[in-house]
Amino acid sequence: MIKPFAVRLLASLLVTTLLMTGTFVPAEARPQPAQHTTSVAQAGARSAIVEGSVDRSSIDLEATYEVQADLDWAARTIDARTALTVRNTSGGSIDRLELNSLAGALGAMRIQDARVDGQPVDVDVIDQTILVPLGGVLPAGESVHVFIRYTATFRSTSTGRNYFFTRSDGILSVHRWIPWISRQTPFWSAERGDPFTTAVSPEVRVTLTADQHLIYATTGAPTGRQGNSQTFVARAVRDFNLTAAPDFGKTKGRSVDGDTKIVVYSRTLPRVMMLDYARRSMAAFEDRIGQYPYARFTVTESSGGVAMESPGHIWIPRGTPDWNVPFLVVHETGHQWFYGVVGNDQVSEPFADEAMTEFLTRWFLGQFRASRCDKDRLDRGIAGYDASCFYEVVFVQGATFI
Repeated sequence: MIKPFAVRLLASLLVTTLLMTGTFVPAEARPQPAQHTTSVAQAGARSAIVEGSVDRSSIDLEATYEVQADLDWAARTIDARTALTVRNTSGGSIDRLELNSLAGALGAMRIQDARVDGQPVDVDVIDQTILVPLGGVLPAGESVHVFIRYTATFRSTSTGRNYFFTRSDGILSVHRWIPWISRQTPFWSAERGDPFTTAVSPEVRVTLTADQHLIYATTGAPTGRQGNSQTFVARAVRDFNLTAAPDFGKTKGRSVDGDTKIVVYSRTLPRVMMLDYARRSMAAFEDRIGQYPYARFTVTESSGGVAMESPGHIWIPRGTPDWNVPFLVVHETGHQWFYGVVGNDQVSEPFADEAMTEFLTRWFLGQFRASRCDKDRLDRGIAGYDASCFYEVVFVQGATFI
């Protein structure tokens, strides 16, 4: 259940106090290996689905994801097969899943196959949401196996919101592409902000196969490679994003305490600078907040647009001037704690992660400043602000308030 804003605000202020006085490590920041489960129910296997309907879905579900995706660099297309094992941890019965994928909003998604416990189902793609009927009711505590196969086409520019799902300027940038447990949310409801909210997964296993050699930067850690196919695994994450290019340069290092491998990928951006600010800001945030929760951190140049966060993985857009690279790297690194470890409803409560992360960034860099917009409320959703003042109110005024 999403907590009221007042509770989120109190939690943010409590965390700020801890930031200045001590450390904490949320249990979620200590991911445990998940059991690798059968991805699609075998024919004849017992299904937990029972007859009936309740007209209910939930984001409070636990799901693992096993994904195989074929990427055609030349044609700018993807063929993605996702097998979900979903356990109903919501406390009540459900009869449908609401899955998030930006391929629906940006990639002209075409569903090729959809199955629930091995049985074909008709799904609806509405904007960025895939509505999957379960064909009955899944009681609380029970599990279901779901398979979704889709094809989609990447955008050819990074203008507008295209940067989430594009192959442009020599880089493939793919954000929120795996059909993921969520709730129905319109993608185009606001000009700024993150119009999606997803649940934490114990394990995501992704195999990417391209029509040519590509160098990948992903949320997951690489576990195997055969020809042009590579496999990555991530645990305790809210999404799984990636960039790829045939000619990425790579610079590697380790965190100040030596616990985390940091890898920077870029075609044009300054990798040494990006690595330096990632290392130093991570050390500062670990000292004040708690340990960075993953063994790997990837910092990558994306096709364009704006900087973006993902657990263990951040995007810095192509064309960022050198003077702004430190700020963006530090800000997105801060999101590893606020969004990555301490989650929030990004659609309804952008303050809870963006203001906290902006506070960390300006504290680390010593760059607090006055807002360039009139003082405004901080408790609105992303659709409640004009694009021209969203950053100045939620980020800048929010950081000053904290």
